[in-house]
Amino acid sequence: MIDLQLNYPIVQGQEELFTRLLREIVAADATQSVELGPRGGSDEHRQAAAGWLSRNGHVVAKARVLFCNGGHHAVMVSLLAVGLTGRRVAVDPVTYGNFKTQAASLGIELLPCEGDEQGMKPGALAQAAESRGLRAVYLMPTVHNPMGTVMPETRRREICEVARRHNLVILDDDAYSFTVADPPPSFAVLAPERGFSVWSFTKPFAPVMKLAFLTFPQQYREELTTMIDLTSGGAPAIFAEMAARLIRSGEMAGLLAAKRDEAARRQTLARAILDGLKVQGYPTSYHLWIELPEDQPASAVAEQLKADGVLVSSSDAYRATSRVKANGLRIALGGVRKLDTLQEGLQRVRDRIRVRAFAS
Repeated sequence: MIDLQLNYPIVQGQEELFTRLLREIVAADATQSVELGPRGGSDEHRQAAAGWLSRNGHVVAKARVLFCNGGHHAVMVSLLAVGLTGRRVAVDPVTYGNFKTQAASLGIELLPCEGDEQGMKPGALAQAAESRGLRAVYLMPTVHNPMGTVMPETRRREICEVARRHNLVILDDDAYSFTVADPPPSFAVLAPERGFSVWSFTKPFAPVMKLAFLTFPQQYREELTTMIDLTSGGAPAIFAEMAARLIRSGEMAGLLAAKRDEAARRQTLARAILDGLKVQGYPTSYHLWIELPEDQPASAVAEQLKADGVLVSSSDAYRATSRVKANGLRIALGGVRKLDTLQEGLQRVRDRIRVRAFAS
């Protein structure tokens, strides 16, 4: 089975890098290989994270950074700390499937707000806030999953102004910003009094690296540390030390540049194979979206592809509510290690869609 659902890109040399770092850390201090770190991360490690998150003149203080066990964990503790259980949260009409699951587990009602090529429209968010009693907005502004769009800074600032007028919390899921060489500032930077941002190491480095940097408004520190304790006890010290070493040495920056180069190759390959289909995605990202005509239901196409030996994600997994109209496939380019296997999977996707189009 060719898996075009999961998206954990690994480039050449990563295994050796990971192994070397493990050996160095254990040799320097063996206790870090078996213990949890201090609650929320040590000062030294959080300083490294803050330096990593500070860019283009925007400084993130280490006091505003806590460590979580991956991106999903950071999102969940944010939802719990803000007290969003049973509340209403604005989202893009097509949004991240795992966030939908997290929200459902807390009884959160998702309210889709209309967007365009720049992301959620400020007017749509304002209207929902005025009429529906919103408490927060969840966004993936830098390489949206699954659509691949990047919200420009001007639009982000407009969203911030709406959030301030209506006292909304902003949750910025920054899972894919590593695929952009110079991403716009996060909402945690633009609106520090209400913006949360989650930067996870799982996709930028490797799936084993269950570590995320959570940037947050200072007034939620106590609630966040309590929720981190309740849900995980904290992030392993060995991962925090590994992240700090990668950042300080410059190896993390080099690794991400290599991943963007690889993503560009894969996007170019995919566009060539899928030529003639309606495809969109960021040119250095690891996923793309294929828009399907109405007479080709995405769920049916996905099932046919599964029978063909290829796993893809249907738009059903991403629709914020059952009322949202979306019909497409999300194709992950980062889970398959070998390019020839990826090529074969993409060809099967192309052929299946064309067969269905011809049959219809």
